[in-house]
Amino acid sequence: MYAKPEKEGKKPGSKEGRPSREEIIKKFDKDGDGKLNDEEKAEVRKTMAERSGGGRKLPPFLMKKFDKDGDGELNDEEKAEARKAMEERRKEMIEKFDKDGDGKLNDEERKAAMAARPKPGEGGKPEGKGKKEEGEKKKKGKKEKK
Repeated sequence: MYAKPEKEGKKPGSKEGRPSREEIIKKFDKDGDGKLNDEEKAEVRKTMAERSGGGRKLPPFLMKKFDKDGDGELNDEEKAEARKAMEERRKEMIEKFDKDGDGKLNDEERKAAMAARPKPGEGGKPEGKGKKEEGEKKKKGKKEKK
C-alpha cells in the first residue's frame, strides 16, 4: 500500500482543497508587502465564504442559542444577534485577559483565556483579571473618603 503524494503547496494533514498560507498570500496580497492588510483579509474571507457555500457553520450549542425560529439556519436578524453577542464576548475576554493592555490577546494571554473558558454548553464566564465581584470592589490601592 502506498501513500498518495501531497499536492504541491499543501501541508500534510491540511483539508482537501484548502490553500496554504503561502498560496493565500500569493493570490490576495495586492500591495506585494508579504502580508494581508484588512482589505485583503476581507477579500479572503469573502472568497472562502463563497467557496464553502455561505460561510462557517456554528457549533450545535450556538445554533440552538441563536436560531430563534428553529429552522436550522440563521436569518439576518439571528446572525446580527449572534455577531453582537460574539463581539461582546470578545470584548469581555480582552478586558479580562489582556495583561499588557494592547487591546488584543497575545499567545500567552490567549492560552490563559482558552484554559479558563467553560466547555461548550456549560455556560458561565471564565476567570481573569477583569471586573471584581461586587463585594471586592476598591479593596486595594484606593483610600476611603473621610
